[in-house]
Amino acid sequence: MTSARVARGMKMKDLAEATEISRQMISNYESGKTVPKAENLLKIISVLEFPKGFFQEDTHLLNNGATYFRCQSSATKKIRDMQKERLIYAKMVYDRLALYVNFPVVKLPSLLDKEIKEIMEEDIEKKAQETRSLWGVDSISPIDNLMVLAESCGIIVVEANMADNKLDAVSRWIMDRPFIMLTDNGESAVRRRFNIAHELGHIILHNSVESIHDYSAVELKKMEQQANMFAAHLLLPNEAFISTLLSTSLEFYVDLKRYWKVSIQAMIYKTHNLGFINDDQKLYLNKKIAWNKWKKKEPLDEELPLERPILFKRVYQMILDNNVLSRNELNTLFNLPFDELEKMLNTAISLEVEKMDIRPHLRLLKEI
Repeated sequence: MTSARVARGMKMKDLAEATEISRQMISNYESGKTVPKAENLLKIISVLEFPKGFFQEDTHLLNNGATYFRCQSSATKKIRDMQKERLIYAKMVYDRLALYVNFPVVKLPSLLDKEIKEIMEEDIEKKAQETRSLWGVDSISPIDNLMVLAESCGIIVVEANMADNKLDAVSRWIMDRPFIMLTDNGESAVRRRFNIAHELGHIILHNSVESIHDYSAVELKKMEQQANMFAAHLLLPNEAFISTLLSTSLEFYVDLKRYWKVSIQAMIYKTHNLGFINDDQKLYLNKKIAWNKWKKKEPLDEELPLERPILFKRVYQMILDNNVLSRNELNTLFNLPFDELEKMLNTAISLEVEKMDIRPHLRLLKEI
């Protein structure tokens, strides 16, 4: 019950008021001290809009390990907790689907096992190069569809059934597989690609992190910078990017964006980091971006197609197409609300009305 309440962004007080059940009783239900009577359970189900079967599941907990949030500093604990619960739901969907279909093997380089302060840019660049090589991407070409490539290499990527512009993504290892959940913020294609690459950076670089709560604000900022650096090296390999950097005019960066599928602002940062423009030139370009009102919406943002997860959808459809389970059996198996399932599976979910054979059944009587 706690999981469903948190996922819906409600406090105990909110649920108590909505169901007209006392807060103390809600607390007793969630702690296991009391089992709700049928009438109260129906009230809770009606408000939270979770199926009855969900509340009969064993307690859903994430195993030990860090959860990484790609968010603005102002992102609230409530929003982070909501996403964390949805990661658990993604694992539930994966577990059900994996009963019938073998998912791709996880292909990642060996995870870096260093303390945050010990991780150098050389380590980060090396891991990005290893990832491209392991994924069959050469060192000079842009990655065409990062989403599909990550999924084909065993990374579970799903969209969350929520939107909040202060939180772009969340990721973590769950058991033996990495999961990335993207918030549906109407972000551009290039921002989504960078978000995925950023989360991959956390997954590969920060294996030694047990909990982000063990680190100071300065250290957490350092982790974010390292994940950003990994994303930049994965999407824009140094030598390849330099070979295409024929001009540092703002207009030319638009052409580069079409080729590399990386934001203009990220490429300017990369150019400065490589030493091809100085601080004043970087400042000038950023001022021009602000003047053009490109801070939030750049050229090509509406033209480049948004990459969407497809792995769960394909597995789901494979089970149906091969008549392993009926649609009703499979949908019921998940024990999750349809709005959550539709977002994670990236497909419409509905219960089929089973047709009854109402024709009269006749049989011949043997003559005596």
